[in-house]
Amino acid sequence: MSLGNLDIWSTPKLAPLYPKFPIQYRNVQILTSVYETSPEAIADHIGSPLTSINNYVMIHNYFMPDVEGMGVVEETNMMVGVSVKNLQGEEFRGGFSTNLLISSEVGLAQGREIHGQPKKLGSTKLEVNSDSIVGKVFRGESLVAQINSSYKSEESSIEQLIAYFPFAQNINHKVIRNIDGGQGINQITARTLSDVHVKGIWSGDCTVELYPNTEAPFHLLPVVRNIRSFYWEADFALVPGVIVRDFIKEQSND
Repeated sequence: MSLGNLDIWSTPKLAPLYPKFPIQYRNVQILTSVYETSPEAIADHIGSPLTSINNYVMIHNYFMPDVEGMGVVEETNMMVGVSVKNLQGEEFRGGFSTNLLISSEVGLAQGREIHGQPKKLGSTKLEVNSDSIVGKVFRGESLVAQINSSYKSEESSIEQLIAYFPFAQNINHKVIRNIDGGQGINQITARTLSDVHVKGIWSGDCTVELYPNTEAPFHLLPVVRNIRSFYWEADFALVPGVIVRDFIKEQSND
């Protein structure tokens, strides 16, 4: 029996939904806002073997005007800093996505099926108003989050942003069920952006406001203290990642 179908990247065979890696992102505008939440709120979003690094939350608001295979994409990724080890004891530190809204059905499917990101449809609007930049995040017509920050008030560096936690490595809990309802995939995955070219980065004061929404519950990581926003422009590439833990394989080997 031929097993040629194992080479299919995405269905349908003759019109795959999303492209293969690498995927280039050009002229991306990003508003990354950092605030402090409670350790109890973070604990509700993660479980063993993930451990929290600190009490910071990052909300990344993206406007991506040129994404290969997707076109113009808006996205918001909400992250907390975590650490996890594989069975060989190697540590992975990065940002764990708790909620993620995206305007592209291609990006939604690719993120869920490949990385295990918790993507749902939504929209993100970045707007410069005089001396401020405003990021608004919507699930349908409902406002989920609004961020206000001073616009390019102080030159900064990507190192200052990474100091909160190493968000460039995205860690996810990938769960995909079989058709019979059984466990198909249950993994901790990690991937790091490649070919990152930061064209400029600025920081400023910010306020983060979150609004209750059952389908996009950003509010379950409540704001205890606003820290800082970073507005930056960059090119980067999305590349393959690694499987850190495979719980189904581990269980079958017991």
